[in-house]
Amino acid sequence: MLVTTAGRYALRALFDLAIHSNGKPVRIKDISTRQKISNRYLEQIFSKLFRAGLIRGRRGPSGGYVLAKEAQDITVADVVTAAEGSLQPAALTCITPDGDPSNGCELFEECMCRHVWNETRKVLFDYLNSVTLADLCNRASKKGNFSREACPGGQQMFRDS
Repeated sequence: MLVTTAGRYALRALFDLAIHSNGKPVRIKDISTRQKISNRYLEQIFSKLFRAGLIRGRRGPSGGYVLAKEAQDITVADVVTAAEGSLQPAALTCITPDGDPSNGCELFEECMCRHVWNETRKVLFDYLNSVTLADLCNRASKKGNFSREACPGGQQMFRDS
């Protein structure tokens, strides 16, 4: 599976957001500066993350973004899927999440290789689905990069009102 810069940057940006929010909105400009990601590119990525329900935004002078869910409820798979659209290990028509054989591959029925790619997709997705933003925060804390309090495990900034 090839994760593009969109997927990698989305994960870095959400990790940054989790670490630096401290219950307050974080400006995209600040994330852009810390992560060395183009502001315009980050805005495009955040648009996808917003549509996927992973972040919420607030406009105005004290505006910015926060996680829409708790850090332990957002997996790496959620982030990469929102940014990339899919978690396929190969660009093959035989690999579909639902295993639909009507994909146009003329060797679909007799191809034994597709089983390898389908299993690879499953293993990859299961692993990425097992790692959360909170796990990344804990790992950073253990390395001494940030304090445990920096990553809000249970805080939601915006509540439906």
